[in-house]
Amino acid sequence: MGSRMEGGERQGMGNGAAATYITENTTLHHADFLGIAGKMEDNSIDMVFTDPPFELTGGGMKNGKLNYKGGEIFQNCGFSTKSIGFETWIPEIYRILKEERYFYVMSNDRNLFAVHKACIDSDFKFCELLVMDKKMTVPSTYYPKRAEFILMYRKGGYRKSHFSGSTIMEVKMPRGSEKRHPTEKPVPMIEHLIRCSTLENEVCLDPFMGSCPVGEACIRTKRKFIGVEIEKRWFKVSQDRIKELPQM
Repeated sequence: MGSRMEGGERQGMGNGAAATYITENTTLHHADFLGIAGKMEDNSIDMVFTDPPFELTGGGMKNGKLNYKGGEIFQNCGFSTKSIGFETWIPEIYRILKEERYFYVMSNDRNLFAVHKACIDSDFKFCELLVMDKKMTVPSTYYPKRAEFILMYRKGGYRKSHFSGSTIMEVKMPRGSEKRHPTEKPVPMIEHLIRCSTLENEVCLDPFMGSCPVGEACIRTKRKFIGVEIEKRWFKVSQDRIKELPQM
């Protein structure tokens, strides 16, 4: 797993959070991903799934508000760091991903081309464009939006795996008490992609983990997980989420 730190909790931050939180199969870092990536070995990760930060619009928010578990209303969409250039971190994903392994990155329609260019420039090979059908629409300037997208890439050659389903995935989006983060993605969908792309005990990474749905999906599918989150509040939510889950 590259530069995995040992121990339970390191570098206390107060309020019960730690800069690094470690269980038997999970390592969470409260840090900038580029700082963590610099300590990770080449070819050390089996899969990456991430929903990276980019500018959000308020068209789909009821009365301009976003809510999550506990009823808190987000200011500034809940983020102090809204965006990071794709070209600054995607080359690091390529470096630390093993050969014949897969990289899944979520995008809205406005960022598809920028994500794709950064991936191709980093020598990733394009595999599929997956559509996450949310079965609900949000207002837009033109047509109401119902979908988000997952771009799938691989490093090097093709690895035979057990791909199933189709390129269109109908999902139930987290709502109410299930929703811990304003842009949280469904754990069952992530579980499906993990099962299709990895084997048990392999290592998955999310460099922008938010509230850690990828970590939960890894625990439920018996994979190891490394997550990184720069926002203190979401690192704490992620830590609490992992603590609540039965370790399998």
